[in-house]
Amino acid sequence: MEENEKGYAYFPLFMRMEGAHVLVFGAGQIAARRVGALVKTACRLTVVAPECGDKMRALLDTYGARIVYVQDVYRSGCLADEDMDFVLAATDDAAVNEAIYRECRHREIYVNVASNRRLCSFYFPATVEHEGLVVASASAEASEDTHAGVKELRRRVERALGQGGDAEKSDGSDRNEKLSEISDEIKEEIKDEIEKPGQRERKQ
Repeated sequence: MEENEKGYAYFPLFMRMEGAHVLVFGAGQIAARRVGALVKTACRLTVVAPECGDKMRALLDTYGARIVYVQDVYRSGCLADEDMDFVLAATDDAAVNEAIYRECRHREIYVNVASNRRLCSFYFPATVEHEGLVVASASAEASEDTHAGVKELRRRVERALGQGGDAEKSDGSDRNEKLSEISDEIKEEIKDEIEKPGQRERKQ
């Protein structure tokens, strides 16, 4: 089978997190952002780091009963006795993050490496939440162009739902219609991008 016939490298899905245990290595800004999103679910959170950044400390102060903080560092083999479903490697040391990734893969634990998307068995999409609706978008490739496309899509969705600095006022009744319009626009743009130059010239 050819590479482009294999389908999704990552499959998009929403997962029930009740009872899931998430172990986070690192307590800087990126780790805090991930924990800030995860704490909205019913998962159990453990953060391991030698020290906490200000944002993580604020999360610990707010959600102290939900987040267990262990003042320590990652050590090879330390996952053997741990009971977890997901691991986030968000330290400031790329070599440590990669070591965490390799141990997780060996132990068949889902892992996300914040500093290297290619070392991830899952990753976090860009999300927009509005009145019970959650819209998630992500790219299939770890490139600057596709990352920029995801940011632009998120901006459009926020605007359609009445969020963001350039938001359109909406009472929610036309929310689905606006999202449908955005979807159609994006599809047309993608089709235009993948067409060969010769095909575009023949259409003109």
